[in-house]
Amino acid sequence: MAYLWLTLGWFFAALFALLTFSMLTLHNWAHALVMFVLTVLSLPPVSTFIYKKLDRRLPPLARGIAILGLLMVFFFLILNPVGSSIYKSPDIKAQFMAIYNAKMKDWPVPYEDAFVGTRYGKVHVIVSGIAGAPSLLLLHASGTSSWSWKYNVAGLSPHFRIYAIDLIGDVGKSEYTSLDHIMKTGKDQADVYAEITEKLGVTKARVVGASEGGFIATNYALYYPERVEKLVLLAPMGYTGTIVSSLRMMFTYLFPLKSIQENTFSWAFSDNSTLKADYKEWFPLLITGYNPAKVMPIPFTAEQRKSLRMPVMFVFGEHDNLVGDPELARALVQDIPNIRVAIVDAGHLMAGEQPAQINALILGFLQAE
Repeated sequence: MAYLWLTLGWFFAALFALLTFSMLTLHNWAHALVMFVLTVLSLPPVSTFIYKKLDRRLPPLARGIAILGLLMVFFFLILNPVGSSIYKSPDIKAQFMAIYNAKMKDWPVPYEDAFVGTRYGKVHVIVSGIAGAPSLLLLHASGTSSWSWKYNVAGLSPHFRIYAIDLIGDVGKSEYTSLDHIMKTGKDQADVYAEITEKLGVTKARVVGASEGGFIATNYALYYPERVEKLVLLAPMGYTGTIVSSLRMMFTYLFPLKSIQENTFSWAFSDNSTLKADYKEWFPLLITGYNPAKVMPIPFTAEQRKSLRMPVMFVFGEHDNLVGDPELARALVQDIPNIRVAIVDAGHLMAGEQPAQINALILGFLQAE
């Protein structure tokens, strides 16, 4: 048994030392301090030192409880950013904004920027398409912001007045006034989007949500069904997913080496060369430069799924490692009353990977009587 504790002690000490170094490279000083204390506490010589100096052994149970408590502090720091901004520094925010503005040069149709004041802060909306046409809300995937719809707006704008909304608490041009007052529940999300659309003059709209945007779109439809005419969910969060994908993303955040980042992007989002090139600067900054302040996309209950009465279309990708097996996902959502499911040859960011096919599915569904 002594050899077991000795082996575990050195293993965790080495792991925590690596995490300490990683946090230092990211300038996460508080995180690094916690990891350093964990490293010291895990080292087997610490017990020997205490025994020699105090003539008392450090019980394994006491050490385990202390380590668990410090790990809880570490993850609390990760999940609860402090300050008034999700960005780790003004310089990092400026870098994000510069990339965002550069991406908008590729926006293929005329647009205008709108900023809507909400109870939590300002929300940025890219407005495109034909004035007076049916309204279409586009809600982006986590970490991508609304410029990611640049692949799709040329095909959608001749038919709709498009409002691409930057998720507040995520990278983009929306921003909380203070991180002391943020959205915490699905109802909070729904209320904010009702507030946004009310101020935009959109009383009812068709809604397309990608990934986390699909989670937000679903909450909006659950709490304000009278404001949602039809719902399109592209690889949505809140329905399915795997523990493996969550652990994979956490590993990348904790050890943001370039090779790990590139491998994770290909595995989790897309192996498409166009998308990999487009996110080449954005994704590494995403991993190292900000702390999201968003609602956790926990799975919807069967009762919630069944309460979606408007027409709903799901699109799942055959190579989407974040959502998982598309056939299992298809089976899960069959309890939604008015449902259509399509499966495409794409990864998680399918709207950018297969824009023509995704646009055709969206238009076919939204324009059907």
